[in-house]
Amino acid sequence: MDPKQRKDRSTSRDKKKTNKKQTQYSYGQLKFGEVQSKSKKISLKTFFGNPEFEIFCLRFDFEDQLIAAGCSDGTVKVFNIVSGKLAFNLQGSSEGGQSYNCNQRGEEIVFLSANSDGSLMMWQAQTGKQLFRTVEQGNQLLALDIRSDGDQFATAGKDFKIRVYDDEKKEVIHTFDKADYNQPGHQNRIFALKYLEETPNILLSGGWDGNLLIWDLRDHKSVGTIYGPNLSGDSLDFRNGQILTGSYRTNNQVQLWDFGTRSLIQEIQWDKNNNNSDFYVYSCQFSKINGDTILAGSSGKQELKLFDINNQYQTCGYIQDLQEGVYCVDYGNKSNKFAFGGGEGVVYICSLTNSK
Repeated sequence: MDPKQRKDRSTSRDKKKTNKKQTQYSYGQLKFGEVQSKSKKISLKTFFGNPEFEIFCLRFDFEDQLIAAGCSDGTVKVFNIVSGKLAFNLQGSSEGGQSYNCNQRGEEIVFLSANSDGSLMMWQAQTGKQLFRTVEQGNQLLALDIRSDGDQFATAGKDFKIRVYDDEKKEVIHTFDKADYNQPGHQNRIFALKYLEETPNILLSGGWDGNLLIWDLRDHKSVGTIYGPNLSGDSLDFRNGQILTGSYRTNNQVQLWDFGTRSLIQEIQWDKNNNNSDFYVYSCQFSKINGDTILAGSSGKQELKLFDINNQYQTCGYIQDLQEGVYCVDYGNKSNKFAFGGGEGVVYICSLTNSK
């Protein structure tokens, strides 16, 4: 699907959100689909939110006790999963928060938020105190990631550029420019960034131009390109030498790539029994604990799916007939929890357990 069509879909989504105020919805009534593989079980633990807004991004803290949600009204809502209550309602920007990530410095946990008005903000998770704010003038921030050691973070968005920040100084230390005739780069909006945990000087980026770029932060240049993934959300992940992508299009949505050879390893079919053209993937992620499952969410036909990596990527659980599209997912860092949210304006917290 080309960018113009996606913009039209966004406008349609806004109209649908306005109409929701006049419609009665019942939340927390998830419909779990039947799967052949009975190895996993999904259970709904709790849910939070407000149907007046959409959820654009989600992140657990490192202990899986808090979860931050970036909302279409520009707020960051931090929920306490243990108490089941809203811990903080932070007014971050004038427009929706597009990307969030979490960092830990000793005992202090901080959330970093990137917003569509170009603002970049850091919050202390335990108190809700704003620690830092800057604005990338003229830009719309759509992607963000923090390096595993916490020393760097990177942003990207509407202007096709990637900016790398020093965390201590809160300053841009390098900018990867957009594509030019003599240099590789992006030619359209960037929606996903991913530092490699195993190789923290490597950064991945993807977006609307159908190119997944591999950047070396030491040499300040692109060192590889994978052609094909068309990303429109937080749908880029890496684990054990494999790159996971989720594309917003009518076919080949969820794919695995070999980092070393830059080649396609696996096409993961959303529905092996039906046409996959109704599923537009906004978000996907490897399990953070053991990497044995993949979590992905779609719009169009609105579903959340889990794929079993150890069982030929078979669907091992899914939630169907959601009222709105799924825009964001996140696995817990230490627990069996996972979360998802989207057009409903609700953050769902679920658990994934072994059935056998």
